Amino acid sequence: MTAEKPVRPGGALAARPLHFIWICDCSGSMGFDGKIQSLNAAGRDALPHMRRVADENPNAGVLVRTLRFSRGACWLQNQPVALDQFQWTDLVGDVVPRTAAFAAEFRNRLDREGAQTGDVQVSLIWNNYNDLDLHVICPHDEEIYFGHPNSDCGGELNVDMNVSPTSEEPVENIYWPSGGAPQGRYKVYVRHYRNHGLPRCEDPTHFKVAVKMAGLIEEFSDKILDGQQKLIYEFDLDNKILANKGGRGNTDMGMALQMTADVLRMASMPERALPPVLVLISDGQPTDNFDKGLQSLLAQLWGRKAVRIAIAIGRDAELEPLQRFIGNTERAPLLANNPETLVKYIKWASTAVLKSVSAPANRTKGEAVASGANVMIPEAPPPVPSDVGPGSAGDVW
Repeated sequence: MTAEKPVRPGGALAARPLHFIWICDCSGSMGFDGKIQSLNAAGRDALPHMRRVADENPNAGVLVRTLRFSRGACWLQNQPVALDQFQWTDLVGDVVPRTAAFAAEFRNRLDREGAQTGDVQVSLIWNNYNDLDLHVICPHDEEIYFGHPNSDCGGELNVDMNVSPTSEEPVENIYWPSGGAPQGRYKVYVRHYRNHGLPRCEDPTHFKVAVKMAGLIEEFSDKILDGQQKLIYEFDLDNKILANKGGRGNTDMGMALQMTADVLRMASMPERALPPVLVLISDGQPTDNFDKGLQSLLAQLWGRKAVRIAIAIGRDAELEPLQRFIGNTERAPLLANNPETLVKYIKWASTAVLKSVSAPANRTKGEAVASGANVMIPEAPPPVPSDVGPGSAGDVW
């Protein structure tokens, strides 16, 4: 005869609450290149896996909530929602001009060639082996081009292509470092220096120019014949423009951390609660008082105990504040440069991390302590290379 399990006096032990909070950047730049759509798809895809992990750990009662931040911050649910009732609410990025960030076709080529950026950046792209040249005349009438790549005022042509026909996806780039661009009028020209006579090099050659000025970007399209030179754009740079730089939209990350701190106060958290899981996702940098928000979060016992994970979307994300949010030098922010990697990291945070926190006794050798909590979490999976997966090569951030 099989012995019956002893009955716990007073009945079964109630599940310990485990708060899981998504803290999501919804600034204007998240609306570019499919970032916000990929985040929404990853969040929806992770839910069934998250529920499966929770079902395997019934001693934890998982409560989920989403906090969006951009210009200000707000909760998408008035109260924490039990995981079995939680539904992903699609996030929407703030509406800002499309010219507030380099288009992917510019960014991919600039990254490929190691182009530099600053308060002023002018970039040229075209799609054949012809030799087009970028020229910029500085406020002091000094001209930067292939024959004079460095100006006395700090400007530099640091990418120059197709002097010999080497690429069908060329780019050229002139920039002034942050704080180094002189005030005054700039003139941007494109010159068609040589048609190399190769296939698919028929003129006129179509091209695009992007002009970044203190964070705002203007994009121009035109076509040009061999031997021709065209004035593309003139603009003025002054202190007022520099003081208002940053056209990527507001990223009030500090306010989001302050609001997270408010819900983790001791008065609203049961003593038996498991360490919260906070997943911060951003593609930019804070534009408010991040230090104050982080200080408020770490001033709370449950803020310090929380397992804090950070996911950086794209190469423009500033990693330093995300590392400080994590609070553990042995665990870096996870960098997602394509949708496939973002899906992997969201699934990992919502399953592997959740499992470790909800069953803290299940620890394996080699796992690292996360944040300030006495919780061991497994290593994150490796990123997906940008050339793997359908459509991924064109979706690199």
